[in-house]
Amino acid sequence: MDLTLYTLPSTKINDFYLPVSDGMELYCIDFIPKKDSSSKPIIFFVAGWISHITGWKDVLLTLTNEYRVIYIETREKTSSRIPEGKTYKDFSFTVMRMVLDLHEVIQKVIPEKRTFVMAGSSLGSSVILEYLAMHTRKPECALLIGPLPEFRFPPLLGDIVPRLPASWYNVLKELVKWYLRNFRLDTEKEKEQMAKYTNTINAADPYKLKPNALGLKNYNLWDKLPFITTPCYIFGAKTDKLHSTDDIKRLLQNLQIVAYIECESNKETHSKVVAMHFKNIISKKLYTKIKPKK
Repeated sequence: MDLTLYTLPSTKINDFYLPVSDGMELYCIDFIPKKDSSSKPIIFFVAGWISHITGWKDVLLTLTNEYRVIYIETREKTSSRIPEGKTYKDFSFTVMRMVLDLHEVIQKVIPEKRTFVMAGSSLGSSVILEYLAMHTRKPECALLIGPLPEFRFPPLLGDIVPRLPASWYNVLKELVKWYLRNFRLDTEKEKEQMAKYTNTINAADPYKLKPNALGLKNYNLWDKLPFITTPCYIFGAKTDKLHSTDDIKRLLQNLQIVAYIECESNKETHSKVVAMHFKNIISKKLYTKIKPKK
């Protein structure tokens, strides 16, 4: 993978594997711009469920020319590695295990005296919200694209996934793509996004995907929201049916310090447009101006 496509030639790129407490190794990419300064927060970026870095090219290109960005790939992705002699059955793929991963990685990669901002999408945003509810090291703010406060598998997939062996993933992935096309994505207005999700699903590791899907089934974080005191920006999209509008509204009602920014489309939430919003919020410290709810 050519990581130079995601930043400027002057940016230093360090990519490495970081072991976490259960022995799994997670893939991280540290983009350090030439003019990095300790006065600027690090952006700690957590992408969505089984998503690939190629979907974040425009966002990373825009951010990494000014801010140090640490991009972490969560454990359900193909990049994660397990120790020799172990199988995926020896590991947990639940949200809470993923939250612990974030905590451990942050402790290792972000200098103690350096401020940071957390940014993420979809499942990445959900894991960030869970992290924010913990009594641990907090970011200046959280920039969350289409967070999923709960996971509702349709009855068909919910019944089939537990029964199918991982080796049947080729059958399962076609069901998932059919579901996205017919119920969750506007395939006329979001053709590029459907192609992106299709490529992501095709490339996923079935031996990680199945236990992760089972770990997400019936999960929700509604009861954690009152414990979050970090300023949060929620980004939604007018044409995005994958992330429920009702859930976003309920999130906005229950988070203590929150602002909402609506993009035109799901595609825009993965573009330079959303990256410029990030830059504006961070550089002007707009998160300090959000009034907490009484």
